[in-house]
Amino acid sequence: MAKKKPYRFFLYVAARFFAALICFLPRSIAQKLAAWGGEAAFLVVSRQRNKTLKNLRTAFGGTKSSAEIEKIARGVFRNFAQTAVEVLQFPKLTRAKIAELVDLGSAVEVYRNLLAEGHGLISITAHLGNWELLAGTFGLMGFQGAVIARQIYYEPYNRWVVGLRSAIHVPTIYRDRASRDILKVLGQNQIIGMLPDQDIEGLKGIFVDFFGRLAYTPVAPVRLALQLGTPILPNFLVRLPDGRYKVVLGEAIRPDSGMDRGEAVFALTSRWMQSFEKVIRQYPEQWAWMHDRWKTKPEAKPEAVYRPGERKLC
Repeated sequence: MAKKKPYRFFLYVAARFFAALICFLPRSIAQKLAAWGGEAAFLVVSRQRNKTLKNLRTAFGGTKSSAEIEKIARGVFRNFAQTAVEVLQFPKLTRAKIAELVDLGSAVEVYRNLLAEGHGLISITAHLGNWELLAGTFGLMGFQGAVIARQIYYEPYNRWVVGLRSAIHVPTIYRDRASRDILKVLGQNQIIGMLPDQDIEGLKGIFVDFFGRLAYTPVAPVRLALQLGTPILPNFLVRLPDGRYKVVLGEAIRPDSGMDRGEAVFALTSRWMQSFEKVIRQYPEQWAWMHDRWKTKPEAKPEAVYRPGERKLC
């Protein structure tokens, strides 16, 4: 249980006041302010800046110059600031505004066709573009389901964030007590949204390739798919230069009951991770490079390294 720290209340009040001002502003002005704020954060928040630059060098060091890497890093900070501002403006969103803001392409048809199979849908995305708005786009379009998220330790903040999602018709299921609720949602042929692109301690995972290095990756999406026969859809909401968005769809992944379980977990997890890497390479300035994606080392979790014929994973 987190210790009570009085300053959190004052920070919370200040944040709510700031959010009220942001929500009052037109979207275009709020976005410009956020872009300036992101640039300022890149200059001031040295710890996150250095982590971002380090991870970008790890991924692109042999193919991009220092100037290109710094340009991407600045874009990462701008995108995060703009995403935060957009989340604060969720209470203003409507289905009509989504139609103006988001190029859905064939996404609605793809979602409906996958749900027509009758096993629910596991929608997976990355911390890229505006991942919260991706769920809200389909929530406001009338699709039902929930997203999996970590419960924030300070309850007023937690209620606020959950309320912002609720404003765009997106219920929240807490990650630490999710199993029964997830099965219920999928059993009702609805959508579960997941963000499985990070190295999270305490979650079961395996090592798969990501930008040429082994990255510890959650297996929950694939385990659920194998258990229930539910298709997995990698999809992303990518920010466009004009301030609008488009939905980028990966290839739907269906569980193969004929495969060995360990082989299936490795193969399907690798497949969706490759889909993530492809989109991140296309839009590197929109992904969370300040996260230490290669934190867990294979030698620290040898049981999570896939070795055909030796053992079953997960």
